[in-house]
Amino acid sequence: MSVAYSCAMGIKRNVAYSSILTVGSHVCALLTYPYVSRTLGVSGVGIYDFVDSIINYLILFSMLGISACGIREIAANKTNKKKLSQVFTSILSFHLFTTVIAIAILAIAMFTIEELFQYRKLLCIGICKLLFNALLIEWFFTGMENFAYIAKRNLTIRVLYVICIFLFIKEKEDYVLYYILTTSTVVINALVDIIYSRKFVKFSIKEFTLKPYYKTIVSIGTYMIVTSLYTSLNIAWLGVVCGTIQVGYYSTSTRLYTIIIAFFTAFTNVMFPRMSSLLSQGSTKEFWDKISLSVKVLFSFAFPTLCVSAVVGPTLLHFLVGDGFEGSYLPFQIISVLILIIGFEQILVLQILMPMKHDNIILRNSFAGAALAIILNLTIVESMGAVGTALVWLSSEICVFLLSLWYLKNHYNYEFPGKDILRYLLGYLPLAGILYACKTLLPLNDMLILLLAGIITLIYTYYIQLYLLRCPVIIQTINRLHEYVKQRK
Repeated sequence: MSVAYSCAMGIKRNVAYSSILTVGSHVCALLTYPYVSRTLGVSGVGIYDFVDSIINYLILFSMLGISACGIREIAANKTNKKKLSQVFTSILSFHLFTTVIAIAILAIAMFTIEELFQYRKLLCIGICKLLFNALLIEWFFTGMENFAYIAKRNLTIRVLYVICIFLFIKEKEDYVLYYILTTSTVVINALVDIIYSRKFVKFSIKEFTLKPYYKTIVSIGTYMIVTSLYTSLNIAWLGVVCGTIQVGYYSTSTRLYTIIIAFFTAFTNVMFPRMSSLLSQGSTKEFWDKISLSVKVLFSFAFPTLCVSAVVGPTLLHFLVGDGFEGSYLPFQIISVLILIIGFEQILVLQILMPMKHDNIILRNSFAGAALAIILNLTIVESMGAVGTALVWLSSEICVFLLSLWYLKNHYNYEFPGKDILRYLLGYLPLAGILYACKTLLPLNDMLILLLAGIITLIYTYYIQLYLLRCPVIIQTINRLHEYVKQRK
């Protein structure tokens, strides 16, 4: 068996496991969120998301660039057991240290910021989430490309979580219990991670050394924190200036978007450690070939998804969360554009700039996006609410994307695939028209509209890929389906 064949099979297997995890995780989300949103209402959802956004921001602060650096260093040293243990010990120890600092900051804020007084019970639960997040060493298993373990562990715990949601969440006041259950998934995952990691590495404080990783961790970490100014911190700012109802609208729209983009992120997460390995081995041609493939996969995923999101997105939201969330419809349609923007940005940043260790460029671009976010947050969010916050996020991501593209074009002659984008845009515009006609002309309920939209999109994508766009991955999938049908006959 050739090395290239083995490598290709490894990527396919890892993508399969990552996709299974993504599908399973978001099936669980689709099962619980409609129930939770109806039970807690927009106010309960808003309170939960407001507090959780603060905790998640502190998690970002405590992690700095640990996740990206950890994946990269573990992937580069996974064949050297001694070096592997040294990398693991150093990165985990530093994460524990930064987590203690984050907990101290939160404790001070809880008793000094008047707006947080009423949420102290939830914030105490959040401290538990913050602490155990340090032991949630998914970066280690991602660097080891052990996606099978990640998928099995995560799905098992999520199934238990779903069962608990339906058993215990019964009233509007149960948002505290909901947060306890959500935090429990982090605690259990972290404990299982630490126990299982002993099979591969040995934690020894004697092995601690931060010097080789400090610059990368701080650089990428600053990027993550700055980026959060137009992602996580947006929710906290929206809550402060507009109240938790607007947070409920915005978080509902972003939650559905997160479910959609996660299917492409599953592919990106698999490619990141592999791209780092290819560069460390000097396989430059294969590196750029896989970048080209990633772009084609993104377009094949993003354009039909954008058509569905733009036309029947409000119908989907109403079907999932019911009445009372109408304020989330327009924010979702704005945010859905990020499926293409962030998808492409992930390729440029996670698959090219990070493996190439251009951390300073990533940081510079994120500062530009954050500066734009701060200006827009101060000028439009208070008057526009959730819609304004959606526009802030979209504008900032476009800024970061364009700057990353400009750098790669100037320094690596990377060509923007403008012709491919035009082909896909023209190819899928008729689909948007068909879906709009079905939605407006046919007297159908939400479920039937969504079912019809899904069937039409699948059939349309099948034929347009087969005869016009011809993405290699999609064509290969179609051919395998044909072979399977023939064998069944």
